[in-house]
Amino acid sequence: MTISDREWVARHLELLTAEIPSDVVAVTGRLVADTIAIAGYARAHGIGGTAFDAASVQLSGQGSGVWGGEAKAAPLDAAFLNGTAAEALDFQEVLINGRNNGHAAVVIVPAVLALAGQLNSSAEAVTRALWVALAANIGLGEALGRAHRANGLGFRTTSLTAAPAAALGCATLINNSLDTALAALGICASTLPAGLLSAMSPKMGSYSPDKDLSVGFSARHALHSALLAGAGATGPEAPITGDKGWLASYGAGSADTSYLETPPSERDLTAYSIKLYPANFGCQAAIRASIELGRQFAPDQVTRLHLEVKSSSAASLSTRSIENHLAARFSLPFAAASAFVRQRSVLADFEGKAVADPAVHAFIDKIELTGSDELEAAHLSRGIFPARVTAYAGENVLARVSYDGPFDGYSAAQDEAVFAEKLASLCGAERAEVLLAYSREPLSDARLRTLV
Repeated sequence: MTISDREWVARHLELLTAEIPSDVVAVTGRLVADTIAIAGYARAHGIGGTAFDAASVQLSGQGSGVWGGEAKAAPLDAAFLNGTAAEALDFQEVLINGRNNGHAAVVIVPAVLALAGQLNSSAEAVTRALWVALAANIGLGEALGRAHRANGLGFRTTSLTAAPAAALGCATLINNSLDTALAALGICASTLPAGLLSAMSPKMGSYSPDKDLSVGFSARHALHSALLAGAGATGPEAPITGDKGWLASYGAGSADTSYLETPPSERDLTAYSIKLYPANFGCQAAIRASIELGRQFAPDQVTRLHLEVKSSSAASLSTRSIENHLAARFSLPFAAASAFVRQRSVLADFEGKAVADPAVHAFIDKIELTGSDELEAAHLSRGIFPARVTAYAGENVLARVSYDGPFDGYSAAQDEAVFAEKLASLCGAERAEVLLAYSREPLSDARLRTLV
Protein backbone atom coordinates (compact mmCIF):
# COMPACT_ATOMS: atom_id res chain seq x y z
CA MET A 1 0.00 0.00 0.00
CA THR A 2 1.31 3.44 -0.91
CA ILE A 3 2.45 5.56 2.01
CA SER A 4 0.02 8.34 2.89
CA ASP A 5 1.01 11.98 2.75
CA ARG A 6 0.53 12.26 6.52
CA GLU A 7 2.81 9.32 7.18
CA TRP A 8 5.39 10.68 4.72
CA VAL A 9 5.47 13.99 6.58
CA ALA A 10 5.59 12.20 9.94
CA ARG A 11 8.69 10.31 8.86
CA HIS A 12 10.42 13.60 8.09
CA LEU A 13 9.54 14.94 11.53
CA GLU A 14 11.45 11.99 13.03
CA LEU A 15 14.62 13.78 11.88
CA LEU A 16 13.93 16.42 14.51
CA THR A 17 14.99 14.03 17.26
CA ALA A 18 17.41 11.76 15.39
CA GLU A 19 21.17 12.04 15.79
CA ILE A 20 22.53 14.41 13.13
CA PRO A 21 25.07 12.52 10.94
CA SER A 22 28.36 14.20 10.11
CA ASP A 23 27.59 14.17 6.40
CA VAL A 24 24.38 16.13 7.06
CA VAL A 25 26.41 18.77 8.90
CA ALA A 26 28.92 18.92 6.05
CA VAL A 27 26.37 19.07 3.22
CA THR A 28 23.99 21.55 4.82
CA GLY A 29 26.92 23.76 5.78
CA ARG A 30 28.36 23.61 2.29
CA LEU A 31 25.04 24.43 0.66
CA VAL A 32 24.47 27.35 3.02
CA ALA A 33 27.96 28.71 2.27
CA ASP A 34 27.59 28.18 -1.48
CA THR A 35 24.15 29.79 -1.65
CA ILE A 36 25.06 32.83 0.41
CA ALA A 37 28.32 33.44 -1.48
CA ILE A 38 26.61 33.22 -4.88
CA ALA A 39 23.75 35.48 -3.82
CA GLY A 40 26.14 38.02 -2.34
CA TYR A 41 28.21 38.23 -5.51
CA ALA A 42 25.16 38.52 -7.75
CA ARG A 43 23.65 41.32 -5.67
CA ALA A 44 26.93 43.21 -5.29
CA HIS A 45 27.31 43.18 -9.09
CA GLY A 46 23.64 43.80 -9.93
CA ILE A 47 23.37 40.64 -12.01
CA GLY A 48 20.07 39.25 -13.33
CA GLY A 49 17.00 39.66 -11.16
CA THR A 50 18.95 41.50 -8.45
CA ALA A 51 18.83 44.61 -10.64
CA PHE A 52 15.18 44.98 -9.66
CA ASP A 53 15.53 44.84 -5.88
CA ALA A 54 14.28 48.38 -5.34
CA ALA A 55 11.21 47.75 -7.47
CA SER A 56 10.45 44.51 -5.64
CA VAL A 57 10.42 45.30 -1.94
CA GLN A 58 11.11 47.99 0.61
CA LEU A 59 14.55 47.55 2.15
CA SER A 60 15.21 48.73 5.69
CA GLY A 61 17.52 48.36 8.64
CA GLN A 62 15.33 45.75 10.31
CA GLY A 63 14.17 42.24 9.53
CA SER A 64 16.08 39.40 7.91
CA GLY A 65 19.42 39.82 6.15
CA VAL A 66 19.60 40.50 2.42
CA TRP A 67 22.79 38.83 1.22
CA GLY A 68 25.25 41.00 -0.65
CA GLY A 69 24.61 44.26 1.21
CA GLU A 70 23.90 45.83 4.56
CA ALA A 71 20.14 46.19 4.10
CA LYS A 72 17.48 44.03 5.69
CA ALA A 73 13.89 43.29 4.73
CA ALA A 74 10.78 41.66 6.09
CA PRO A 75 11.31 37.87 6.16
CA LEU A 76 9.06 37.14 3.17
CA ASP A 77 10.82 39.83 1.17
CA ALA A 78 14.26 38.62 2.25
CA ALA A 79 13.40 35.09 1.12
CA PHE A 80 12.38 36.47 -2.28
CA LEU A 81 15.47 38.66 -2.69
CA ASN A 82 17.94 36.01 -1.55
CA GLY A 83 16.35 33.29 -3.68
CA THR A 84 16.47 35.56 -6.72
CA ALA A 85 20.11 36.41 -6.11
CA ALA A 86 21.15 32.80 -5.47
CA GLU A 87 19.81 31.83 -8.91
CA ALA A 88 21.22 34.77 -10.87
CA LEU A 89 24.64 33.32 -11.77
CA ASP A 90 23.43 29.78 -12.51
CA PHE A 91 26.32 28.76 -10.27
CA GLN A 92 24.17 26.92 -7.70
CA GLU A 93 24.02 23.29 -6.67
CA VAL A 94 22.30 20.47 -8.58
CA LEU A 95 20.78 17.22 -7.31
CA ILE A 96 22.48 14.27 -9.01
CA ASN A 97 19.72 11.68 -9.27
CA GLY A 98 18.67 9.31 -12.03
CA ARG A 99 14.97 10.03 -11.53
CA ASN A 100 15.17 13.81 -11.47
CA ASN A 101 17.66 16.68 -11.37
CA GLY A 102 17.04 20.17 -10.11
CA HIS A 103 18.16 22.89 -7.74
CA ALA A 104 17.06 22.94 -4.12
CA ALA A 105 19.31 25.10 -1.93
CA VAL A 106 18.41 28.27 -3.83
CA VAL A 107 14.86 27.92 -2.50
CA ILE A 108 15.39 26.07 0.78
CA VAL A 109 18.28 28.06 2.26
CA PRO A 110 16.72 31.55 1.72
CA ALA A 111 13.34 30.42 3.08
CA VAL A 112 14.68 28.60 6.14
CA LEU A 113 17.21 31.29 7.11
CA ALA A 114 14.70 34.13 6.65
CA LEU A 115 12.32 32.39 9.04
CA ALA A 116 15.13 31.51 11.44
CA GLY A 117 15.96 35.19 11.72
CA GLN A 118 12.35 36.06 12.45
CA LEU A 119 11.95 33.36 15.10
CA ASN A 120 15.48 33.58 16.55
CA SER A 121 15.80 29.84 15.93
CA SER A 122 18.71 27.84 17.27
CA ALA A 123 21.49 26.62 15.00
CA GLU A 124 20.53 23.00 15.67
CA ALA A 125 16.91 23.68 14.72
CA VAL A 126 18.07 25.29 11.47
CA THR A 127 20.33 22.35 10.62
CA ARG A 128 17.43 19.95 11.22
CA ALA A 129 15.05 22.09 9.15
CA LEU A 130 17.55 22.04 6.27
CA TRP A 131 17.94 18.27 6.68
CA VAL A 132 14.18 17.77 6.52
CA ALA A 133 13.82 19.99 3.46
CA LEU A 134 16.75 18.57 1.51
CA ALA A 135 15.68 14.99 2.20
CA ALA A 136 12.08 15.81 1.23
CA ASN A 137 13.25 17.42 -2.00
CA ILE A 138 14.95 14.18 -3.06
CA GLY A 139 11.84 12.15 -2.31
CA LEU A 140 9.57 14.56 -4.16
CA GLY A 141 11.93 14.68 -7.14
CA GLU A 142 12.12 10.91 -7.42
CA ALA A 143 8.36 10.49 -7.08
CA LEU A 144 7.74 13.17 -9.71
CA GLY A 145 10.07 11.90 -12.43
CA ARG A 146 10.61 13.99 -15.55
CA ALA A 147 7.28 14.23 -17.36
CA HIS A 148 6.81 17.84 -16.23
CA ARG A 149 9.56 18.97 -18.61
CA ALA A 150 9.04 16.53 -21.49
CA ASN A 151 6.87 16.44 -24.61
CA GLY A 152 6.60 20.21 -24.89
CA LEU A 153 6.00 20.88 -21.19
CA GLY A 154 8.33 23.28 -19.40
CA PHE A 155 7.67 23.23 -15.66
CA ARG A 156 10.82 23.87 -13.65
CA THR A 157 11.82 21.09 -11.27
CA THR A 158 13.10 23.67 -8.79
CA SER A 159 9.68 25.30 -8.60
CA LEU A 160 7.81 22.03 -8.23
CA THR A 161 9.94 20.13 -5.70
CA ALA A 162 12.08 22.60 -3.73
CA ALA A 163 9.21 24.87 -2.69
CA PRO A 164 7.05 22.20 -0.96
CA ALA A 165 10.21 20.72 0.58
CA ALA A 166 11.21 24.16 1.89
CA ALA A 167 7.72 24.72 3.31
CA LEU A 168 8.01 21.45 5.20
CA GLY A 169 11.42 22.43 6.54
CA CYS A 170 10.18 25.88 7.57
CA ALA A 171 7.23 24.35 9.39
CA THR A 172 9.62 22.51 11.72
CA LEU A 173 10.99 25.85 12.91
CA ILE A 174 7.49 27.00 13.85
CA ASN A 175 6.56 23.93 15.88
CA ASN A 176 6.88 20.16 15.79
CA SER A 177 3.22 19.59 14.98
CA LEU A 178 2.39 17.04 12.30
CA ASP A 179 -0.75 18.98 11.43
CA THR A 180 1.23 22.20 10.89
CA ALA A 181 3.85 20.45 8.74
CA LEU A 182 1.23 18.70 6.59
CA ALA A 183 -0.69 21.95 6.17
CA ALA A 184 2.46 23.83 5.14
CA LEU A 185 3.26 21.17 2.56
CA GLY A 186 -0.32 21.10 1.32
CA ILE A 187 -0.79 24.85 1.06
CA CYS A 188 2.51 25.22 -0.78
CA ALA A 189 2.03 22.30 -3.21
CA SER A 190 -1.56 23.32 -4.00
CA THR A 191 -0.81 26.99 -4.71
CA LEU A 192 2.58 26.80 -6.41
CA PRO A 193 4.08 29.56 -8.56
CA ALA A 194 5.11 26.81 -10.99
CA GLY A 195 7.98 28.36 -12.94
CA LEU A 196 8.43 27.65 -16.63
CA LEU A 197 11.54 26.97 -18.72
CA SER A 198 10.56 29.30 -21.55
CA ALA A 199 13.30 31.83 -20.75
CA MET A 200 15.96 29.16 -21.30
CA SER A 201 14.54 27.74 -24.51
CA PRO A 202 16.99 28.01 -27.44
CA LYS A 203 13.98 28.36 -29.76
CA MET A 204 12.68 31.38 -27.86
CA GLY A 205 16.06 32.83 -26.94
CA SER A 206 14.86 35.33 -24.35
CA TYR A 207 17.25 34.36 -21.50
CA SER A 208 15.42 36.84 -19.31
CA PRO A 209 15.54 37.51 -15.53
CA ASP A 210 12.22 35.78 -14.86
CA LYS A 211 14.43 32.70 -14.39
CA ASP A 212 15.90 34.31 -11.27
CA LEU A 213 12.62 35.81 -10.09
CA SER A 214 10.95 32.41 -10.31
CA VAL A 215 13.26 31.06 -7.61
CA GLY A 216 12.66 34.14 -5.47
CA PHE A 217 8.91 33.63 -5.72
CA SER A 218 9.35 29.94 -4.80
CA ALA A 219 11.36 30.77 -1.66
CA ARG A 220 8.85 33.40 -0.63
CA HIS A 221 5.93 31.08 -1.36
CA ALA A 222 7.42 28.27 0.72
CA LEU A 223 7.94 30.53 3.71
CA HIS A 224 4.51 32.14 3.33
CA SER A 225 2.86 28.71 3.23
CA ALA A 226 4.59 27.67 6.45
CA LEU A 227 3.60 30.91 8.20
CA LEU A 228 -0.02 30.42 7.15
CA ALA A 229 0.02 26.85 8.45
CA GLY A 230 1.52 28.04 11.70
CA ALA A 231 -1.36 30.48 12.04
CA GLY A 232 -3.88 27.66 11.62
CA ALA A 233 -4.54 27.58 7.88
CA THR A 234 -5.11 24.07 6.53
CA GLY A 235 -4.51 22.33 3.24
CA PRO A 236 -5.55 19.07 1.58
CA GLU A 237 -5.04 15.85 3.53
CA ALA A 238 -3.29 14.28 0.53
CA PRO A 239 -1.76 17.18 -1.42
CA ILE A 240 1.01 15.08 -2.99
CA THR A 241 -0.59 11.72 -3.79
CA GLY A 242 -4.29 12.56 -3.76
CA ASP A 243 -6.73 12.81 -6.64
CA LYS A 244 -5.99 15.95 -8.72
CA GLY A 245 -3.06 16.60 -6.41
CA TRP A 246 0.57 17.52 -7.01
CA LEU A 247 1.75 14.23 -8.53
CA ALA A 248 -1.37 13.77 -10.63
CA SER A 249 -1.07 17.28 -12.02
CA TYR A 250 2.68 17.60 -12.67
CA GLY A 251 3.90 14.01 -12.87
CA ALA A 252 1.48 12.46 -15.34
CA GLY A 253 3.51 9.95 -17.31
CA SER A 254 6.37 9.54 -14.83
CA ALA A 255 4.93 9.73 -11.29
CA ASP A 256 5.74 6.81 -9.01
CA THR A 257 4.67 6.98 -5.38
CA SER A 258 6.90 4.05 -4.42
CA TYR A 259 9.82 6.48 -4.25
CA LEU A 260 8.16 8.18 -1.29
CA GLU A 261 8.61 5.05 0.80
CA THR A 262 12.38 5.49 1.31
CA PRO A 263 12.92 6.72 4.89
CA PRO A 264 14.16 10.33 4.96
CA SER A 265 17.07 9.27 7.18
CA GLU A 266 18.34 7.12 4.30
CA ARG A 267 18.42 9.97 1.80
CA ASP A 268 22.00 10.70 0.74
CA LEU A 269 22.43 14.46 0.91
CA THR A 270 25.85 14.17 -0.74
CA ALA A 271 23.86 13.76 -3.97
CA TYR A 272 23.67 17.56 -4.01
CA SER A 273 26.66 18.67 -6.06
CA ILE A 274 28.01 22.19 -6.19
CA LYS A 275 29.11 23.63 -9.54
CA LEU A 276 32.73 24.13 -10.41
CA TYR A 277 32.03 26.63 -13.21
CA PRO A 278 29.49 29.51 -13.42
CA ALA A 279 27.29 27.92 -16.09
CA ASN A 280 24.49 25.39 -16.44
CA PHE A 281 25.32 21.97 -14.99
CA GLY A 282 24.98 20.35 -18.42
CA CYS A 283 28.00 22.40 -19.53
CA GLN A 284 30.27 21.48 -16.61
CA ALA A 285 32.01 18.32 -17.86
CA ALA A 286 32.45 19.80 -21.34
CA ILE A 287 33.99 22.94 -19.83
CA ARG A 288 36.52 20.94 -17.82
CA ALA A 289 37.47 18.87 -20.86
CA SER A 290 37.74 21.98 -23.06
CA ILE A 291 40.05 23.71 -20.59
CA GLU A 292 42.31 20.67 -20.62
CA LEU A 293 42.40 20.58 -24.42
CA GLY A 294 42.90 24.35 -24.63
CA ARG A 295 46.05 23.98 -22.57
CA GLN A 296 47.40 21.46 -25.07
CA PHE A 297 46.56 23.17 -28.37
CA ALA A 298 46.31 26.71 -29.67
CA PRO A 299 42.97 27.74 -31.21
CA ASP A 300 44.49 27.90 -34.71
CA GLN A 301 45.69 24.30 -34.40
CA VAL A 302 42.13 23.06 -34.05
CA THR A 303 39.70 23.02 -36.97
CA ARG A 304 36.86 21.37 -35.04
CA LEU A 305 36.04 20.79 -31.37
CA HIS A 306 33.43 18.06 -31.12
CA LEU A 307 31.24 18.01 -28.00
CA GLU A 308 29.28 14.86 -27.28
CA VAL A 309 26.81 15.15 -24.41
CA LYS A 310 23.50 13.61 -23.42
CA SER A 311 20.76 14.17 -25.99
CA SER A 312 18.59 16.42 -23.81
CA SER A 313 21.50 18.76 -23.03
CA ALA A 314 22.48 18.97 -26.70
CA ALA A 315 18.98 20.25 -27.40
CA SER A 316 18.43 22.53 -24.40
CA LEU A 317 21.93 24.06 -24.36
CA SER A 318 22.40 24.52 -28.10
CA THR A 319 21.98 28.28 -28.50
CA ARG A 320 24.66 30.16 -30.43
CA SER A 321 22.94 33.52 -30.12
CA ILE A 322 24.74 35.00 -27.14
CA GLU A 323 22.98 38.26 -26.31
CA ASN A 324 23.55 38.37 -22.55
CA HIS A 325 25.19 36.61 -19.62
CA LEU A 326 22.36 34.11 -19.15
CA ALA A 327 22.46 32.98 -22.77
CA ALA A 328 26.21 32.43 -22.35
CA ARG A 329 25.69 30.33 -19.24
CA PHE A 330 23.11 28.19 -21.08
CA SER A 331 25.16 27.67 -24.23
CA LEU A 332 27.40 24.64 -24.61
CA PRO A 333 29.02 26.16 -27.72
CA PHE A 334 29.87 29.38 -25.88
CA ALA A 335 30.92 27.73 -22.60
CA ALA A 336 33.23 25.24 -24.35
CA ALA A 337 34.67 27.82 -26.76
CA SER A 338 35.34 30.22 -23.89
CA ALA A 339 36.97 27.47 -21.83
CA PHE A 340 39.20 26.35 -24.73
CA VAL A 341 40.30 29.84 -25.81
CA ARG A 342 40.78 31.23 -22.31
CA GLN A 343 42.00 27.96 -20.74
CA ARG A 344 39.74 28.65 -17.77
CA SER A 345 36.08 29.20 -16.87
CA VAL A 346 35.55 31.91 -14.26
CA LEU A 347 32.95 34.49 -13.33
CA ALA A 348 34.47 37.23 -15.48
CA ASP A 349 34.16 35.06 -18.61
CA PHE A 350 30.35 35.30 -18.44
CA GLU A 351 30.04 39.00 -17.70
CA GLY A 352 30.12 42.30 -19.56
CA LYS A 353 32.26 42.55 -22.67
CA ALA A 354 33.61 39.03 -22.18
CA VAL A 355 30.30 37.65 -23.47
CA ALA A 356 30.98 39.30 -26.85
CA ASP A 357 34.70 38.47 -27.05
CA PRO A 358 35.52 38.11 -30.80
CA ALA A 359 38.12 35.39 -30.16
CA VAL A 360 35.58 33.24 -28.34
CA HIS A 361 32.86 33.81 -30.93
CA ALA A 362 35.24 32.93 -33.74
CA PHE A 363 35.96 29.63 -32.02
CA ILE A 364 32.23 28.96 -31.51
CA ASP A 365 32.13 28.36 -35.28
CA LYS A 366 34.49 25.42 -34.70
CA ILE A 367 32.22 23.83 -32.09
CA GLU A 368 30.30 20.76 -33.22
CA LEU A 369 27.61 19.64 -30.77
CA THR A 370 26.16 16.13 -30.81
CA GLY A 371 23.59 14.50 -28.57
CA SER A 372 24.27 10.93 -27.47
CA ASP A 373 21.55 8.46 -26.51
CA GLU A 374 24.23 6.44 -24.72
CA LEU A 375 25.16 9.38 -22.52
CA GLU A 376 21.47 10.17 -22.00
CA ALA A 377 20.97 6.62 -20.73
CA ALA A 378 23.90 7.07 -18.34
CA HIS A 379 22.30 10.28 -17.11
CA LEU A 380 18.93 8.63 -16.55
CA SER A 381 20.59 5.73 -14.76
CA ARG A 382 22.93 7.64 -12.45
CA GLY A 383 21.94 11.30 -12.74
CA ILE A 384 25.38 12.23 -14.12
CA PHE A 385 26.09 14.85 -16.81
CA PRO A 386 28.89 13.30 -18.91
CA ALA A 387 30.74 14.80 -21.87
CA ARG A 388 33.26 13.64 -24.47
CA VAL A 389 35.25 16.39 -26.14
CA THR A 390 37.48 15.74 -29.15
CA ALA A 391 39.85 18.17 -30.82
CA TYR A 392 40.42 17.72 -34.57
CA ALA A 393 42.87 19.08 -37.11
CA GLY A 394 41.08 18.32 -40.34
CA GLU A 395 40.02 14.69 -39.97
CA ASN A 396 42.88 13.84 -37.62
CA VAL A 397 42.10 13.42 -33.93
CA LEU A 398 44.46 15.55 -31.86
CA ALA A 399 43.14 14.45 -28.48
CA ARG A 400 39.96 13.34 -26.73
CA VAL A 401 38.94 13.99 -23.10
CA SER A 402 35.93 12.49 -21.31
CA TYR A 403 34.43 13.24 -17.91
CA ASP A 404 31.29 12.10 -16.10
CA GLY A 405 31.06 15.47 -14.37
CA PRO A 406 33.11 18.43 -13.15
CA PHE A 407 34.52 16.55 -10.14
CA ASP A 408 35.17 13.24 -11.90
CA GLY A 409 38.27 11.66 -10.34
CA TYR A 410 38.78 14.35 -7.71
CA SER A 411 39.85 13.33 -4.22
CA ALA A 412 38.12 14.72 -1.15
CA ALA A 413 41.03 17.11 -0.65
CA GLN A 414 40.81 18.36 -4.24
CA ASP A 415 37.08 18.78 -3.90
CA GLU A 416 37.56 20.87 -0.76
CA ALA A 417 40.25 22.95 -2.44
CA VAL A 418 38.19 23.83 -5.49
CA PHE A 419 35.20 24.69 -3.29
CA ALA A 420 37.39 27.03 -1.23
CA GLU A 421 38.64 28.59 -4.47
CA LYS A 422 35.08 29.02 -5.67
CA LEU A 423 34.03 30.78 -2.47
CA ALA A 424 37.07 33.05 -2.61
CA SER A 425 36.21 34.06 -6.18
CA LEU A 426 32.71 35.00 -5.01
CA CYS A 427 33.36 36.80 -1.76
CA GLY A 428 37.11 37.10 -1.12
CA ALA A 429 39.49 34.87 0.83
CA GLU A 430 38.64 36.19 4.31
CA ARG A 431 34.88 35.75 3.92
CA ALA A 432 35.43 32.40 2.22
CA GLU A 433 37.22 31.06 5.30
CA VAL A 434 34.27 32.07 7.46
CA LEU A 435 31.82 30.32 5.13
CA LEU A 436 33.98 27.21 4.83
CA ALA A 437 33.67 26.71 8.58
CA TYR A 438 29.95 25.97 8.14
CA SER A 439 30.76 22.72 6.33
CA ARG A 440 33.55 21.68 8.69
CA GLU A 441 31.76 21.78 12.02
CA PRO A 442 28.19 22.10 13.34
CA LEU A 443 26.64 25.52 12.88
CA SER A 444 26.71 27.54 16.08
CA ASP A 445 24.09 30.00 17.31
CA ALA A 446 26.64 32.82 17.10
CA ARG A 447 27.51 32.04 13.49
CA LEU A 448 23.84 31.69 12.59
CA ARG A 449 23.15 35.22 13.79
CA THR A 450 25.61 36.54 11.18
CA LEU A 451 23.61 34.86 8.39
CA VAL A 452 20.07 35.89 9.24
